[in-house]
Amino acid sequence: MKPLVKYLTEEDAIARVGKGWESLVRRVYNAKVGLGVPVGIIQVKEKWGGLRIYTEYYVREIEDVITEVGRKSLEICEQCGSPAGLVKKGTWYQTRCEEHRGDWTPVEQ
Repeated sequence: MKPLVKYLTEEDAIARVGKGWESLVRRVYNAKVGLGVPVGIIQVKEKWGGLRIYTEYYVREIEDVITEVGRKSLEICEQCGSPAGLVKKGTWYQTRCEEHRGDWTPVEQ
């Protein structure tokens, strides 16, 4: 029987966000294998400036890693992986370093 949703391979997941977050995505996949968690990853994206990773169902051990990685993504430039902060333009948010910030406005936290 074919699954109802398509599980993302590690490489597919990495391709869905900027190069700077590659190590964060890999960390989740490594944890999934290391913990022996048989859960499929169904979506990886940027939302409100942070990395979001969704699984087919809740498994606490992997969700703890996903939560930690999501928090860390708010400190790492999605483009290059350098230290960064949240910036905005209108209603759009991103996490960018000084070099990749462009004309986006830093968000006070």
